[in-house]
Amino acid sequence: MSGRRAAPAAILLLLALLLAGCDDDALVVRGIVVAVQQSSPAQVQGFTLRSYAGALLVFEIGELESVGGSFPAVHLRDHLVSASPIAVRYVVTGERLIVVRLADAP
Repeated sequence: MSGRRAAPAAILLLLALLLAGCDDDALVVRGIVVAVQQSSPAQVQGFTLRSYAGALLVFEIGELESVGGSFPAVHLRDHLVSASPIAVRYVVTGERLIVVRLADAP
């Protein structure tokens, strides 16, 4: 694929990933944690994710679902260190990306 076609293709891929995860008003994106914002080891406010499509997304932690396969926000530090991918289910509120579920990505 040429360089001129790669950028639009990456954008379309990102949109497809976001739309594929729609459930109610929630979206899903997968990627690698590149930063974690926390005030203490037990308190995580947010994190930055590099999506599989290469976009950097900054998330805030909301009220997290605790259903099969999900994990708490404090586990994000482990994913940061190991560079193992995660799946983030989130909602958009204004310009804020609010996480509602965190899980290991396939």
